Amino acid sequence: MRLRSAFLFTGLGALVFSVAALAQGDPIKQRQEAMKAIGGSMKVLGEMAKGETPYDGAAAEAAMGRIHESIDGFTGLFPEGTEMGGETEASPAIWDKPEEFKADAEALKAASAAAKPEVGKGLDALRASLGSVGGACKDCHQSFRIKKN
Repeated sequence: MRLRSAFLFTGLGALVFSVAALAQGDPIKQRQEAMKAIGGSMKVLGEMAKGETPYDGAAAEAAMGRIHESIDGFTGLFPEGTEMGGETEASPAIWDKPEEFKADAEALKAASAAAKPEVGKGLDALRASLGSVGGACKDCHQSFRIKKN
């Protein structure tokens, strides 16, 4: 089962990397790809935490590492002029309150950095770590995302 999880996660990473390479130069697409990578990683972690898929410490650490990598530099993907277009879900609050937006992104970066070594220590550690990471995601989405559909 570990091999299957590793293949699944590696395949997901390769797909995200390929699509991200195509998005280079378009900050809206780049930030959407970063969010897809974070969302995909949270799905992997959430399914393990809920017992929907078997716990795999290496896959959990890799998923948390992907979250940490994806949020690094994320706030730089919101230059003036990208408030609209590309099916963006970015709230105008990002440009109105840039320091708060940066603080929320930094909170996710810190939470994922702290969680990465913990999630590989067992299912209970994974579950305990997801609260701070999920909370950081939720805080940012509530303030800085306009959900479409």
